[in-house]
Amino acid sequence: MTENAKRPFGASLAATLAVVLAASLALPFYGASSAFAVTSAEKQEEADNIAATIDKLQDQLNEANAEYERATEAYEAATAAAEDASVRAELAHARIVELQDLLGGRAKSMYKTGGNTNFLEVVLGATSFESFLTSWDAMQMIADQDAAMIDESKQKRSEAESAEKEYREQQQTAADEMRAAEEAQADIEATKASMEEELKKVTEEVAVLQAREEEERMAAEEAAKRQDASNAVVVPGGIVEGWVHPCPGYTYISTEFGYSSWHGYWHNGTDLAAPGGTPIMSSGPGTVSYVGWYGGGGNTVIVSHGGGVRTIYMHMSRQAATVGQQVAAGTVIGYVGTTGQSTGNHLHFQVEVNGTPVNARNYVNL
Repeated sequence: MTENAKRPFGASLAATLAVVLAASLALPFYGASSAFAVTSAEKQEEADNIAATIDKLQDQLNEANAEYERATEAYEAATAAAEDASVRAELAHARIVELQDLLGGRAKSMYKTGGNTNFLEVVLGATSFESFLTSWDAMQMIADQDAAMIDESKQKRSEAESAEKEYREQQQTAADEMRAAEEAQADIEATKASMEEELKKVTEEVAVLQAREEEERMAAEEAAKRQDASNAVVVPGGIVEGWVHPCPGYTYISTEFGYSSWHGYWHNGTDLAAPGGTPIMSSGPGTVSYVGWYGGGGNTVIVSHGGGVRTIYMHMSRQAATVGQQVAAGTVIGYVGTTGQSTGNHLHFQVEVNGTPVNARNYVNL
């Protein structure tokens, strides 16, 4: 009997799987709970708790997988051992039949007419009393040896049949444990999948809350700046104090602000033609409120300066700013390109006041 087959694995696996399933069912399930988190930090904590729960479920799934593999090995070992025991029992039975046939054949030759013929044959055939004893002892010894081999074969068959029964029981136990492990795997995987879906949803909620909080922060900041609008005060001459040219490396102005007969529509900004890759600077100090794709404007950066004033920089080859970044006049925020609806490398520079485009020349000396 192999060590693996001897191992009393039935109780241990059942106990282990019970612990695994109980633990997975006892884990907190974070359903749709938007009402419980009013800030991105609270919602992020919820997401972190879900992620930790998923990690625990993965550990338990790994344990269930290991138990399934062990039960499978035990099943295969018990099956092989049972088959081996069955073969040994069959061989022992065949040997018993063989020996019984041998003894029967001897009995027939010795007792042809029954009674004591065998004794007379031994007496009449002996040349001396000593030879008689020798022949009789030899016959008795052969009979005793055959009988002993029959008893031994019967014992081996009994042991083999007993071993086969034990292994068959272990085989059944292992099969039950394999099914239990499969059920545990299915339960844990289902719970884990549900938790992963919940984590995805909560993570999206975190992003929404963060964006909303950023908007509120920027709105509060602009409200505060309106109390101190020094960076949005127009000085005599129509130029904002402290502001700079957004693209000093430009070559010429390709389109002015206002109605463009060449375009056939009202142009909301000023187009500054420049080689691709020319640095683009924030005209004034403020907070970056947008970085991304801006429809026909392509890669775009928007800077809020307070007082309802913001500047928009379009068609960049790439941006060099992040949302929420505090910039000074002259801070590089991107590079000239021709992304979006554009026919060549240039910067579309647009100034808005309370959402209405105005002539940038009123704010910057272009």
